[in-house]
Amino acid sequence: MLSQKNLQRRLQSSTRINLARDLHDSLAQDLVAIGYKLDLLIADLPFNYRAKVREIRDLVTTATSQVRKELFALRATAEDPLDQINSSAIPLALDIQGDLSTLDSRRLRIVNELVRNAASHSKGRNIRLEITEDSLIVSDDGVGLFGVSELANQLGARLEISSSKEGTKVEIHFS
Repeated sequence: MLSQKNLQRRLQSSTRINLARDLHDSLAQDLVAIGYKLDLLIADLPFNYRAKVREIRDLVTTATSQVRKELFALRATAEDPLDQINSSAIPLALDIQGDLSTLDSRRLRIVNELVRNAASHSKGRNIRLEITEDSLIVSDDGVGLFGVSELANQLGARLEISSSKEGTKVEIHFS
């Protein structure tokens, strides 16, 4: 049976993780979108107005970086990686194969981000995490990009997905 103190710590950890996830999915994404829109605006502005709008864009970039830094700090306060990943997986049922304790903090962050994204966007019911000495596999039973991939395959196209701090790019090559 969990002690009162342990139960309280787990509840606080879960609250921090949920807050970080909600802020990432709202505020952080909104700041990135504002930045992109400012970039488009700058390109269309007369030259003499661009410097002022570029200052605003720089402020948005700084704010975005600070929000991300604080979000990582919030997530890092979770003491138990299993609790953190379980919390990120909600509402999906999580199946972990392998030893989570073998992962360093960077790999745990990768796993947590993949699990969180699957829980938020896959529309699935289950997520599976497979940990081996030289690989991490996160899979779910949701839709993901299957529909786009299937349509691209029907057209004889190749689907490529790349992601960076600026966002995710989906390329479909027809040839």
